[in-house]
Amino acid sequence: MSVIVYISGHQLQIVQASGSGGSVTVKRSFVVPAPEGSVINGTVMDADSFTAFIGDFFRTNRLPLKDVILVVNSSKLAGKTLEIPAMNTSKTLSYVMREFADMERDESQDVCGFTELKNNADSKLRRIYAETVSREFLQAYIELFSSVGIKLKGIYSSEGLLMKMVEMTAAKIRKTFLVQIADDNLLASVLWVNGVFYYYNSQRCFQPVGTEEYFEECRRTVDQIGQFMKANQITEPIETIYIGGMERENAEFYMSKLRESGTSAVIDVFDCGLTRKVKASADLQGILMGICGAMGQTGTNNLLNHLNRPKEINDRQTRGRIILVVAVFLLMVGALVASILYRMRVEDELQALKDYNESPKMVADLMDYELYRNDAAMSAADVYSMIYIRAARDTYPVLTSPVIKELEDTARGYADVEIGSFDAVNGTMSFTVSADKVEDINRFIAELLKIDIFTNVDYTGYSFDEAKKLWDVHVSCNISESVGRQVD
Repeated sequence: MSVIVYISGHQLQIVQASGSGGSVTVKRSFVVPAPEGSVINGTVMDADSFTAFIGDFFRTNRLPLKDVILVVNSSKLAGKTLEIPAMNTSKTLSYVMREFADMERDESQDVCGFTELKNNADSKLRRIYAETVSREFLQAYIELFSSVGIKLKGIYSSEGLLMKMVEMTAAKIRKTFLVQIADDNLLASVLWVNGVFYYYNSQRCFQPVGTEEYFEECRRTVDQIGQFMKANQITEPIETIYIGGMERENAEFYMSKLRESGTSAVIDVFDCGLTRKVKASADLQGILMGICGAMGQTGTNNLLNHLNRPKEINDRQTRGRIILVVAVFLLMVGALVASILYRMRVEDELQALKDYNESPKMVADLMDYELYRNDAAMSAADVYSMIYIRAARDTYPVLTSPVIKELEDTARGYADVEIGSFDAVNGTMSFTVSADKVEDINRFIAELLKIDIFTNVDYTGYSFDEAKKLWDVHVSCNISESVGRQVD
C-alpha cells in the first residue's frame, strides 16, 4: 500500500491507497495545512519546519515510511504536448530533451519524463505530455524526506497525472469538454477537443476561497478558454464543463454561476465513474490530486525513475560530443597540415621560379633577347623606310623608250621631234618640233594634248630656220607621276 503526498501550496493532500488506475482503494486520506510559509508554489522554502512537520505527521498517523509517492504542482516543472513517432523509452527521453533545449537550460542538470496520451485514431504519431525539471529540484525533495526516514518511491508532476486521470474518466464518455479542478486557491483547467487532450492551464485565484469574487474569478477562466478556442479556430463547442475539487456547497454555487453566464454546455460535478474506480469512505473531491497519484502512474512519468537515466543519456551525448569535437579537431589539424604543406610546395615553386628568372644564364639570355629585339626593331624601321622610299621613288616619272615612241608616234606625219632635256625631279621634258608648215605643228600640239601621260603642254612662238628651211617651236611638257615605271 502506497502513501501519496500531494504538495502545491499551504495545504497538503495525503492519501494511503492501494491498486492502480483500473481500481484504487483508499484506506485513509488527509488534507492538512503545512507550516506557515514552509511551502510556496510547490517548493519547500523552510526545510527545517517542513521536515519536522512531515516526520511528525507520518509518525503520529503511523504511515509507512517506504513506498511513498510524491506528487508536486510547481511552476519549476515545464511541460508541453508533443506528437512523435513510435520509439522506445530511451529514445523518447532523448527526443524530449532536445525539445526542451530552446529553454536555455543545462541538459546535464535536467530530468525529463512523459505521460502517454490518447491520439486521434487516424494519426500514426504518438501523443505525449512531456515534462522537465532540474535535477536539483528533485534532489532537494529526496533529501528532505530522507532526513526524516521517508524513502520516496516516485516523484510525479501533478499535470501529467491529472491529464491521465481525466483521460481514464471523462474522456471515456465525452469528446469536447472542460474539467476544472480547484485546489485551495489554485484552479487547474484541462481541455479536451474531439477526444484528444488539447490544453492545460493552472491559475492562482487572488480572492478568498468561497467568496462571490472568487467564483467570478473562476468563471472568467472559462471565458478565457473560450477566447483561446476561437483564436485557435476550434469550432467544436464545449459539450460539458466538469467541476471538481470543491466542497459540495461551493461547487453548486459555482455551477449555478456558470449556468447564469449563458453557456450552452452541460455543467456537472467531475466524477465520470471515478467513484466506481476509487473506493473510499471520504469525499473524493477534497483529495482528487492525491488520487491522481494512484491512478495516473505510467512509469514513464515517474521523474525519479529518470533521475539517473538522463545522466546515462548525457554521458552518451557527452561521449558523442567529445568524439565530434575530436573529429572536428583532427579534421582541422589535417586541414592545417594540408594548408601548410601546400604553402610550402607553392613557396618552393615560387622560389624555383625566382631562381630560374634570376639565374646568370637567364639574365644573359634576357640581355640577348633585348639586344635582338632592338635590332629587329631597327631592321623593321629600315624596312619601312625602304618601302617608303621605294613608294616615293615610284612616283617620279622616267623618260623611257615607250614614252619617246609614243611622242614620236604622235608627231609622225606632222613634224619631227628632237628631245632636248628631261628633269626627273619636276617631271619636265623639253623638245623641239620642226615642220614644213606651221599648221602641221599646231595639229601636232593638239594631238599631244590628248595624250594622258602629259599633264601640261607649253610652247612659245615659232621661228623659221633658214638653214633647214623648216618652222621650229620649243615645247615644254609635264609628265604625270610614275609614267615610264612598271609597277611590281
